This record gives sequence, structure tokens and C-alpha cells, in this order.
Amino acid sequence: MADKLTPIQRHHCMSRIRGKDTRPEVLVRRGLHARGFRFRLQDRRLPGRPDITLPKWGVAIMVNGCFWHGHKGCRYATKPQTNPEFWEAKIARNRHRDEVTEAHLEALGWTVITVWECELKGREAAEARLEALAEEIRQAGERRQQWESQRKISRLNAKKEREKLLARQKELEEEIKRKFPIPTRIKNESKNE
Repeated sequence: MADKLTPIQRHHCMSRIRGKDTRPEVLVRRGLHARGFRFRLQDRRLPGRPDITLPKWGVAIMVNGCFWHGHKGCRYATKPQTNPEFWEAKIARNRHRDEVTEAHLEALGWTVITVWECELKGREAAEARLEALAEEIRQAGERRQQWESQRKISRLNAKKEREKLLARQKELEEEIKRKFPIPTRIKNESKNE
């Protein structure tokens, strides 16, 4: 099936599609702010520049469009009839990039939450999703606090263990000096060198 728009019209339409500050993103940001969360936008220091990051909670939120990120089983993730090979490859690349980014963020200790555009359609559905998102963030924050406290405890235990080993090493060195004293002549010669 041929495209209903001319190439110039299609170019104009596609050039108007934004990569950030989209309606779903703004809706999520407003909902989070209204629920008392403070966040950063498009943090360049993190891989994939997540749409929203909540450093205090250790959460990175990706707000994905169903079409652009190939949301499986979603009615908004349609396949264009014009130039289908291009679109299939593009959406597959986007999905692969999302998987790699998510794995990288998780390896850095972030909890990654994906919010799909279709979950925000309609006022009631959007409110329900934003409430669920707020709860997910709180739970992730609790898990992060537990993890950090366990990490602190393990660091303290490691420090105590290290101190014990150093004390034991010192004891052994003193014991060796007592059992095998170095003659004074050798000590003086080593000091002169």
C-alpha cells in the first residue's frame, strides 16, 4: 500500500516527533512530583540517558512509546505498511538498545522501571499506573536501603577482620624477633647501608 502523504509531507510529520518532553513523559513527571518525588531528567552520566532518574531511591524510569519501542501485544505497536523492512529493523534496534541499557543500569545498581505509553491512556488508567509506579519506587528504595546497610555491615566486618589479621601479624613478628634475635653487629651493619 502506498503512503497517503508525499515524501515532503511525511518528512514534515516525522520531524515533529520529539525524543524528550513527550506527553507521556510530562504526565509521569507531573504525577511523580505531585506524589512528592524529586528527580532528574535525561541524566547524561548514566548509560542510555534514562528519561527520569530518582537518585535517592536508586530508580531509573524509561517512558517508552509503544510504536517506537515495539511494545509486545499492544494495539499501538503497529507495523507501518510502507517500507516495512526499515521499520522492523529500526524497532528491533530500539528494543535491543533498551535491553542493553537496562542491563547496564542494573549492573550499576539501579532499578529500572519501564512505563509504556498505552498504560497512560485515559485518566483513570493513568492515575492507577502512577500510583503503582510510586509504590514500585518506594519498594525499590527500601531494597536499596537494605542492600546499602548490608554492604556497610559487610565493610565493617571486613575492616574488623583486617584489623585482627594485622594484629596477629604483628604478634607473629614479635614472636619471631624473640625466638630468633638478630645479632647487634648485623643490625648495625644494615643501618649503615
